[in-house]
Amino acid sequence: MPTTIVAVYGTLREGLNNHSLISECKRIGHGWLTGFRMYNLGELPGVVFTHDDSGRIRVEWYEISEEVLEELDRLENYDPEEIKTSTHTRKRVFSPYGPGWIYLYNQPLNNAPYMEAGDWERFSRGAMHNQERSEAGQVA
Repeated sequence: MPTTIVAVYGTLREGLNNHSLISECKRIGHGWLTGFRMYNLGELPGVVFTHDDSGRIRVEWYEISEEVLEELDRLENYDPEEIKTSTHTRKRVFSPYGPGWIYLYNQPLNNAPYMEAGDWERFSRGAMHNQERSEAGQVA
């Protein structure tokens, strides 16, 4: 069965809410990808290409089937026939494991805060920890 490589950086990362879509796929690595910037859109990050080496994001690399890639296209609201209205586009990237794909945010950022750290999983963990502390304080 043919496979492709995909870089995931947000809710698809291990331990986060959409990871179940790729949990049966082979994780082949993780690391930093330069030339991209991450923005906080609230429930998810938006990543854009910088056209230079500024910015970096933390990614996990997965080997996925074409069927899973189609599922990810639906999740990311990517339609190659309707690029302008697609929430995300897919861009070719080069990984240590060969050529792959990454989803880029394709809508206006509307003053979304830039996430210099570029690590959604770490941010999510911190946000959950702060929420738990806040809820514990309300109970006391």
